[in-house]
Amino acid sequence: MQKRINYSLLLAALIVVFSSSTVGAVELDENRIGAISQNCSIIKERLRRIESAGAKSRVYLGTQYESIYSGLMTNFSLRLMRNGIANQDIATQQAAFQSERERFRNDFVGYSQELQSLIAIDCKKEPEKFYHQLEVTRVKREDVAKSIYRMDEIIAKHRKSILDMRSELTKEKKDEQ
Repeated sequence: MQKRINYSLLLAALIVVFSSSTVGAVELDENRIGAISQNCSIIKERLRRIESAGAKSRVYLGTQYESIYSGLMTNFSLRLMRNGIANQDIATQQAAFQSERERFRNDFVGYSQELQSLIAIDCKKEPEKFYHQLEVTRVKREDVAKSIYRMDEIIAKHRKSILDMRSELTKEKKDEQ
């Protein structure tokens, strides 16, 4: 129970962290250019912290998603097959989750690469280039957030399918008695 709560809290925190906080592209005026140049070292330090936290989150989420896929979805499907039970919804969800896991991995790699590119830009000398790369990085971060959301949806559907199947099997067993 405690593990589920911790997982849910972490997932909610990651969705908030990775969700886009921008409404759209902001016009880069002289004031913003000056602010980027003046605060470059502070901005870079925060970006490095974000990069470090993101890497840890990626490892944790990757481990959790692998555990869900191999420990739950695959094992459950194998058990169904051994018992001669076919369920297309569960098979479809398993395939969708595997596909989305791969997409999450690719999205996160893309985001990490863009973030590294952002950190590598000298924002004192090239604030416009830095800001443009920041916008690109935000889009990539949003891709990661969407992937996390889609996987969460698949997990919720999978859980519901399992519970529905259990109800059906329990009802059939009662009817037989």
